[in-house]
Amino acid sequence: MYLACLSSSSSNDKLAFDVGLQEQSEGEACWWTVHPASKQRSEGEKVRVGDDVIFVSVATERYLQATKENSQSIVNASFHVTQWNVSPFGTGLSRLKNQPCVFGNDVLRFTHAGDECLTIPSSWSLESSETNIIVYEGGSVMQQARSLWRLELARTKWAGGYINWYHPMRIRHITTGLYLGVKEDSNDLCLLPKEEATLAATCFYLREVKDDNKVILEDKDLEVIGVPNVRYDDVTVIAQHMETGFWLSYKAYQVKKKNVGLVEEKRLLLHEEGRMDDGCEFARSQDEEARTARVIRKCSALFNSFIVGLEVMINSKSTETFLQDCNLTEMVGSLDDLNNYFVQPEDDLSHEDRQKFLKALRNRQDLFQEEGILNLILDMIANEC
Repeated sequence: MYLACLSSSSSNDKLAFDVGLQEQSEGEACWWTVHPASKQRSEGEKVRVGDDVIFVSVATERYLQATKENSQSIVNASFHVTQWNVSPFGTGLSRLKNQPCVFGNDVLRFTHAGDECLTIPSSWSLESSETNIIVYEGGSVMQQARSLWRLELARTKWAGGYINWYHPMRIRHITTGLYLGVKEDSNDLCLLPKEEATLAATCFYLREVKDDNKVILEDKDLEVIGVPNVRYDDVTVIAQHMETGFWLSYKAYQVKKKNVGLVEEKRLLLHEEGRMDDGCEFARSQDEEARTARVIRKCSALFNSFIVGLEVMINSKSTETFLQDCNLTEMVGSLDDLNNYFVQPEDDLSHEDRQKFLKALRNRQDLFQEEGILNLILDMIANEC
């Protein structure tokens, strides 16, 4: 999608225009000119990493501005100047030449033993240590959104660079937005919210083999784009927790499940020695399911907040706190976006394009159903009624 200067204006500054994302690039709305913010650069020079720049909308001749209104950070196009800094993410050439390689911010699955993957259980909850667990699970979960993770490089300017051996990284769960990590008093792995997800608790690095050698790379070795040596479905990796030096491993439990009986559950933990089969492989996710998983995370957080707010309002018989805690404009906008996200294909599409559209639509619907978002919407309707 393209960064665009929109025709609407929701800011307190009535001369400012909203800035958002749009799929189409036609017209001048998504065109911006780049200007140097300091006298060290002049018009026409190449833009370099680390430069301070100013973006000007071609359509409205206003500056791209970041500001705060009512304690909320917003971005709009106004007559007030904001300086932006150019930071490297990755290079198109590196991705084009090394497509089988794993890059920072890739959305993927950790596959284990060929028929199971790293995931959270369907009954997962952040409320207690008994429900906030990570497991290896097989079957249909290998096509579901709750088994998707994102690798985020922790100490590099190149956030989209290659995933390399010994490079500190964090593992983020897509549908919850939480980080894989450990709490101080336990070796059991769990998901941590952003406030608790310190580097010490959540940083891992990848190893080829288990040994006692502790490798600490210098800053100059971390501040680079890296080399292409970790590949999808090809290289077995072993994850080691940086702070403790323990290995990402598991312990098997016998648990009783409704309508099934006793089943084996492999619960993830950190172990000093680990197991012989602790190695995992990376499986690339489809772009469509990665995008849908991010939509699920946003909807889940928004709808749960709305339901809790409704329950508090009903119990307290006061609308004041509800209106403060719940952004109704955001809720309505989110529902409108969902209507567009699940819209049926247009009649004038060719047969081939129509089939592709319907297949993607069915995949979106399945992912939403599996993650319980449709049930959340029904709960919202039931509470309102």
